[in-house]
Amino acid sequence: MSTETKRFAWGSYGFVSDRGLNPRRPVNEDSFLIVEEAGLFAVADGVGGQNAGEVASRMAMEVLREHFSRKVRGDRVRYLEQVIAYLNGSLREMAMSEEPLSGMATTLALLLLEPRHAIICHIGDSRVYRFASGKLYRETIDHTLVEAEHLGGVSILEYTKKYVLTRALGIGEEVIPDVKKIGLEPNTTFLLCTDGITRHVTDEELQDLLARESDPQRACDRLKEWCYERGARDNFTAIIVRVDAVRARSERSRGGGERLAARPEARSISPNDREARALERPSSRAFVGRFRHLGRAYGAAILVALLGAVMLFLAGMVVERWRAEDQIPSISMAERAHAHLDRAIRSFRAGQYAEAERLLEEGGRLDPSNSLYPHWLGRVRFALGRYREAAESFQRAAELRGSEENWLFAAAAWEAAGDLTRARESMRQYIRMSAAEAGSAEGRR
Repeated sequence: MSTETKRFAWGSYGFVSDRGLNPRRPVNEDSFLIVEEAGLFAVADGVGGQNAGEVASRMAMEVLREHFSRKVRGDRVRYLEQVIAYLNGSLREMAMSEEPLSGMATTLALLLLEPRHAIICHIGDSRVYRFASGKLYRETIDHTLVEAEHLGGVSILEYTKKYVLTRALGIGEEVIPDVKKIGLEPNTTFLLCTDGITRHVTDEELQDLLARESDPQRACDRLKEWCYERGARDNFTAIIVRVDAVRARSERSRGGGERLAARPEARSISPNDREARALERPSSRAFVGRFRHLGRAYGAAILVALLGAVMLFLAGMVVERWRAEDQIPSISMAERAHAHLDRAIRSFRAGQYAEAERLLEEGGRLDPSNSLYPHWLGRVRFALGRYREAAESFQRAAELRGSEENWLFAAAAWEAAGDLTRARESMRQYIRMSAAEAGSAEGRR
């Protein structure tokens, strides 16, 4: 039974992820992520020996989930670039510290929806397509040798170059993602996929499929059928997102009815009217005098009322400030905690381990439920050679977030500390959690 199409704020989406039919690929090293509230969709294709590719792709998804599950303030493009830089460094350090994970890396293709824009980001050969007005547009260019030579006008001599990556997360000290922001229109469909899809399905077939099938999940199911019919030589993953409506920003009303002033009808004044008005003038002057007297009285009353309103307003501000006192510290503490984390990571990468440890301990006290603090504290203590403390910090991070990768770090730290029993226990915990997660993911599919 296939998964049903999911509805969310912008429209609907469907997904498929499968290890394929290749016996040499018994584990699905693809991963995907959907965070509806943030309008975030991502796919990743892990590379590396043994199960290292699976670890890399899943770690990429977990880091993205961690950072985009909370509200992002400011420029989300800049924030995304910072998260990717952090993720690249984490993957590289993990690969260097764990022999079984040596050489691991992952591709990434990501879609981030905003009220009137879509942010598209990719690294490697996983792709993002946009389908609108009956046409398919490829929004990404593969970071492979074949694409680099094609763009440079050099002939392709080796077919294998098609699958040699020139850019991926975890390969180098720095990675530059291709990020762009495009206008978002209603009735637009996005396809994110790993190369397991594009190895078996052409762009022309993708365009025809999206033109004929408006239901995202049925389109994903059809992609799976095609891949299986054509051998499914690789793991394959796809997410199809259909944007039905664009969230309009609140706008001020530009229009408004004209206010027409009532004009008295013009008429001639007869001599008799002038006499009558002359007779009315004394009483009119008396009326004006009384009006001025009343005006002064009303003016004083209005002044008193205004002063009272100002006093009430100031008193209300004080009361609201008192009421918010319980909330202000939590907001400021969270912001301070994030600042501590950023400074700590910079200090760690600069080799200033003592300063990094101090900042992480302070930040952990400000935000004790955040698993990033014990995680980085474990890295600092590992670098300082305090392996037992490092292992305890990694275990604390795993317990807070339930992220199995921390158990790998804990196993390495226990082994460095000479406690092989606990190292094996941590490794078994990692395997157990990985198997459980893989089983739940298979059940969702």
